Amino acid sequence: MVQAINRRKLLAKGGILAPAAGLAAIIGADAANADQAAWTVHRIAGTWHVDISFPGPVGNPPEKGLFLFTEAGAVICTNTRIRDLGLGKWLSISSSRFSFTFRHHMYGPDDSWMGTLDIAHSGTVTGNTFSSTGTGTVYNTDGTLAESVSSQVTGVRY
Repeated sequence: MVQAINRRKLLAKGGILAPAAGLAAIIGADAANADQAAWTVHRIAGTWHVDISFPGPVGNPPEKGLFLFTEAGAVICTNTRIRDLGLGKWLSISSSRFSFTFRHHMYGPDDSWMGTLDIAHSGTVTGNTFSSTGTGTVYNTDGTLAESVSSQVTGVRY
């Protein structure tokens, strides 16, 4: 007997597996780059437990998160408030300074898409800690600016 393929289930599984395949490709690229004799790994590369705070009168509660800075220059992050991976890039400024940008998609309690959050930070890494400051800019679904919020991140390598 031939079983009909449920396209919705197939697409849902593809939606889950596609980011995992992308992450595997990024990590694989890092492994390939590690073989290059001239490759120098920046101190920010690795996994970090982060605390995110919002100085000023905004009133946003602090958040916790996990950040991954790959050797190839990608940033992958999660936090306790946004239910979507943040994806972006980081750049070396010096042996201890760096900048990074990433984007989150934002969803409401009913899972409706509400817009995007773009993060732009610069920071310093010292040993097994880093700190950065920057701005989170929120855009509505039509691309109009909703708000900008200052933020600070401190991270501990794990």
